[in-house]
Amino acid sequence: MRYNGINVTMQSIVNFAAPAVAGAVFAISTLRTTLMIDIVTAVLGTGLLSCLALPKQNTSIEKVSVFSDMKIGVKYAFADKLIGKLLIIYGLFTFFCVPAGYLAGLLVRRVFGDTYWYLTAVEVVGFAGMMAGGIIMSTWGGFKHRGKTLAVGLFAFGSFAIGMSFSKNFIFYLGLMVCYGVALTMVQTAITTMLQEKADTSMQGRVFGLLGTMYAGFLPIGMAMFGPLADILPLQWIMIGSGIALIVIAGIAYYNRELKAI
Repeated sequence: MRYNGINVTMQSIVNFAAPAVAGAVFAISTLRTTLMIDIVTAVLGTGLLSCLALPKQNTSIEKVSVFSDMKIGVKYAFADKLIGKLLIIYGLFTFFCVPAGYLAGLLVRRVFGDTYWYLTAVEVVGFAGMMAGGIIMSTWGGFKHRGKTLAVGLFAFGSFAIGMSFSKNFIFYLGLMVCYGVALTMVQTAITTMLQEKADTSMQGRVFGLLGTMYAGFLPIGMAMFGPLADILPLQWIMIGSGIALIVIAGIAYYNRELKAI
């Protein structure tokens, strides 16, 4: 759990700093030079990974086609009740975090005003919250039971989403955004850790591939649904509804027998 917290912190730092660095490089250099930097850093990153020693895995498994391999991974993941539930929870979590997370810029424009300062502050504070959450998880390590960490993170995430919908003061909204980022990190770290601990080593690649699929699938579905819906209903109502849904999911996760056992 602590190592995953460190990982999230580093990712948040990169997401926060990389656009600023890229903008500065592009401002003082040419597009060709900027792209060359991208190539050089890609080579360096690949070189670092090539030095990473991985634990031995069972390579005696008979090679099959790509589609058969995908079928095996899906069958394995959902045959295990815990792994299947974690993947479904992550998909629903991604879906319901769209209104308060990915439509935050739209809310700020409608409630506080369409200024560069407001929009920039929301992005900066969001990544700051994720960095803070990563630092907290890397030092604290979560509750003794992983399922409790997940449930508390989901509950806090939903509660902060509801609080943000009622906020009329921008500074208070930013404060909730920081807490929102911390809760987001709690959920992601808990799910990642539980999948690492539960999935067999030879199947972890397939399981985490499905985890990425849940994110890549439910995020555009949420954007396609909540985006147009925000032109019909007040976005605050949508945020309240998604927050309540996340709180309900938190309650289900907290009282679930498989999740309570770890």
